[in-house]
Amino acid sequence: MSRTYQTLGIIVKGMAFGESDRLVTIFSPDHGLIRAIAPGARKPKSSLRGRTELFVVNQFLLFSGKNLDRINQAETQYSYPGLGQNVCNLAAGQYLIELILALGTEASAQASLYELFTEHLRRLETEATGENLYGHLAQALFHCLGAEGFAPQFHHCAITAQSVSPNFYDRQWRVGFSPELGGIVDLCSSGDMGPIPHLRRLTAMELSLLQQLNQSSLPNPQQYLPAIAQKNFRAWDWVKAENLMRYYAQRQLGKSFRAAVLLDSMWEVDF
Repeated sequence: MSRTYQTLGIIVKGMAFGESDRLVTIFSPDHGLIRAIAPGARKPKSSLRGRTELFVVNQFLLFSGKNLDRINQAETQYSYPGLGQNVCNLAAGQYLIELILALGTEASAQASLYELFTEHLRRLETEATGENLYGHLAQALFHCLGAEGFAPQFHHCAITAQSVSPNFYDRQWRVGFSPELGGIVDLCSSGDMGPIPHLRRLTAMELSLLQQLNQSSLPNPQQYLPAIAQKNFRAWDWVKAENLMRYYAQRQLGKSFRAAVLLDSMWEVDF
């Protein structure tokens, strides 16, 4: 039985290995996460040198080893060059890589997650701006978590299962959000549940944005917010939506995203 196989995949991690090799992690739609040696990839004239950098999509021919696979050939399909033209977008892309490393599994097909990941990288490269970058990240988190069965519920109360709509006419109106319960909590009709751990309170604006994350593409808030709310929308509202999704993802996955902290510091300066 042949121990070589072909797969499409994107480089999501890499480090020096031995004298001139590179140890990379490939995320593949057919095999999930693959740890492989790229022999000689650190040599100046190696054909694998540029093909084993982060964000590069290749068609790979690999040899299956006992502990690590080995890259025999790699033909580049795409490399997301636009990410490197903006430091904030580059940090955002690295943030999504950390998410994929947390969600990915070895020797398991994850075609839906792969398609969502590469599509959201494309959006960061071609559509994200200073004003909507965090909106794109919030939606990427929602979509990718949803592909693995972790999407939070923003339309129905996690306790009563009743639908909840944002109330923009009462400035004091709030809805709860519990990562442990997996969604929002209607503070007016949830009954005597006692204290809910790690409960966050969301405004009508925050809930309205979060309820749009299940759309296939990021909508313009001015197209769905009621007139009373349109004049109050700010780019910072997308930041708060992403922060909630980040908080939820970190609690679900049990890890923090280092690139997100870096992005926060750069975005504040850049914006």
